[in-house]
Amino acid sequence: MQMLSLLRRVSGKQMRFAVRDVAMPLMPLRVLMMAVLATSSVIGVASEPNSGESVEADQKLESRRLRIEARLAAEQGNFERAASQLQAAARVAGDLRTAERAQAAMETAGGSNLADFSQLIQLIREQTAPAVWEDEELGTPRFSTFAQGVLIGGPAVMGAVVASLDESQLFLAAELARTGNRNQNVRQQSSLRFVSLNRLEKFLSEQSAAGREISEEAQVLAGINELQYLVRIPETGEVLIGGPAEDWKKDADGRFVGVESGRPVLKLDDLVTLWRTFSRDGAGYFMCSIDPKQGQVKALNDYLKSHRGQLTASNAAQWTQELQSTLGMQNVILQGVPTDSRVASVIVDADYRMKEIGIGRRDGVSGMKSYFDLLSRSERKGSGKAEALRWWMTVAYGAIEVAPDRNTWHFADRSVQCLSENQLVGADGDRKSTGKADRANAEFASLFTKHLPKLAESDAVFADLENVFDLALAAALAHNTGISARSGLNSTSFAVGGEYVAASVEVPQELMTAAESRVYPGGDVVIQVAGGVRGDLRSIVKNADSYVQRPELAAVKTSAHPAGHSENRWWWDARQSSAD
Repeated sequence: MQMLSLLRRVSGKQMRFAVRDVAMPLMPLRVLMMAVLATSSVIGVASEPNSGESVEADQKLESRRLRIEARLAAEQGNFERAASQLQAAARVAGDLRTAERAQAAMETAGGSNLADFSQLIQLIREQTAPAVWEDEELGTPRFSTFAQGVLIGGPAVMGAVVASLDESQLFLAAELARTGNRNQNVRQQSSLRFVSLNRLEKFLSEQSAAGREISEEAQVLAGINELQYLVRIPETGEVLIGGPAEDWKKDADGRFVGVESGRPVLKLDDLVTLWRTFSRDGAGYFMCSIDPKQGQVKALNDYLKSHRGQLTASNAAQWTQELQSTLGMQNVILQGVPTDSRVASVIVDADYRMKEIGIGRRDGVSGMKSYFDLLSRSERKGSGKAEALRWWMTVAYGAIEVAPDRNTWHFADRSVQCLSENQLVGADGDRKSTGKADRANAEFASLFTKHLPKLAESDAVFADLENVFDLALAAALAHNTGISARSGLNSTSFAVGGEYVAASVEVPQELMTAAESRVYPGGDVVIQVAGGVRGDLRSIVKNADSYVQRPELAAVKTSAHPAGHSENRWWWDARQSSAD
C-alpha cells in the first residue's frame, strides 16, 4: 500500500506526518489541515530541508504558515484575521508592498455592513495558492476540489491530502460576513438570535477552569424567549439553537422574563438538564405526578359512603375542608430529571395549577371551564361513586419541519396537550385505569388544550413549560440524529456528570390536596385528581411521520452561519438577509 510521508523541520525539530489510508482516525478539520499544510509548500508537497537551514528559510516557512492561516480564516468568514495574518506574513518576508496592501484591504473589509472584501479576496488568491498532492504511484501532481478543504485517501490513490481549489467558498464567506448582523448588545431585541452550543460549552469550561461565576447572559441563553430552530453548520461542525430574543428582567417570583413580552426566557440550567436527560446515558423522558396516597384514598372513600346525601349548601365549605384534610398531603413523583432541578420545579408547578383550574379554584382564560362547569345533570346523578379523575399534560408537534439536507429543523405547531381519564377506586383505595374519560372530563381536557397558548401569555408557569418541552425536543433531536456526537458536544460541560453544575431548586416532595365541591339541585359532586406532566420526546423524534420536508429552511442555515464572528462569540443575531 502506498503511503505519502511529509517531513519538515519546524523550530529545529524533526516533525513527521504520515497519511496512511482512509481507515485512519480523522483529526479535527482545522487541526489536520494546519498539521499537514504547515509542513508543506504552498504550491506543492514539501521536501526535506538540509541541516544547515538558514534564517531566511525559517522566515519563508513562517511566512507560509501565516498565509495558510489567512486562507483558513477567510474561508471561515473571519476576514479581519485573514488580513492581519497576510500582513504579518508579508512583514516576515520583508514584502512591505504586500503588507501595505493587506492593511488597505483590512480597512475596506471592516466597520460596516457595506464592507468591500474584493481587495482582500484578490490578495488571498495571489498569496495563498491552493495546495496540491502528489500521486506517488504515477509520480505526477494532481489537484482536487473538496468542499471542506481536507480529504484523506480515496478509492484510487492512498495518502491524498488536498486543500480546496473551489474559491467560491471565499466569496460565500465574504457575502455572509458582509450581510452579517453586527449587533454586539445581547440585550437588544432580535427577531432571530442563535446560540452555538459548541462555543457555549467551551465558554462554560473556560469559566469553570478560571473559577468564575457564569454570566447572567449565559444563564438566560442570550435572552431567547422561544426556541424555534435547531441548526447544524457542516462547515464548522457547530450545533445552534435559535429563536426571538429580547432584554430580560426578574419578575416578582424571581423568574427571568422578557422586558417587552413578559415571557420567560430560556434557561441554561434547563438546557443542560434536558441535554443530559435525552443523551445516550439519560432516561430519555421526564415526568411528574402528584398522586394521593392509597390509604388516604380509602379513607376518603369511606367518608363518602358514611356521609352520603349529607352535603348541603350550608355545610359545603366545611365538608370540602374535611375532605381535603382526609386526603391530606399527596406524593410528588419525579422521574427522568433531578428532583432538585429547575425543570422539575416547572413541571410540578404547572401540573398543580392545571388541577386548580380544573376544579375551579384558579381562573384560567376566557373559554376555559372547570370540570364542575361542564357536568351535565345526568352526570351529576352519579356523584358519590368511587371514581377519580386523572388529568395530565404532554406535548405534540403538528410537524417538525426539516430542510432537505437535514441540517435545519423548525419546531412548528407545538401544542401542550391536556389528556384525561376516569379511574376506578377500589375499597382499599387502589386506583385502576379505565382508558376512558367521561364526557365532562374529556371536554375539560380539550378546552384546556385549546386555550393553553393564550393561558401561557398571561401565566409564566405555562410558558415556562412550553420552553421546557422545546428544549427537550432540541436535545432529543440532536442526540437521535447523531449531530451531537459528530459535533463533539456532550464531552465536557453538557455530559452526564459533566463539570457544569445546575443550581439546586427546592421542589416539594409532597403537596396539599386541592379538593373542591359544588352543590347542585338534587346532588353533590366531590372530585380528587391524579395526573401530572410527561415529556416522552424521544418517541416523537423517532417517528418518521413527525417530519415534513421544507426546502426553504436552507435559507435559515445561511442566515445562521457564524462566518464573520469571532470564535469566542457564542451568540449572534441572524443575518440581515433573513431577519429583515
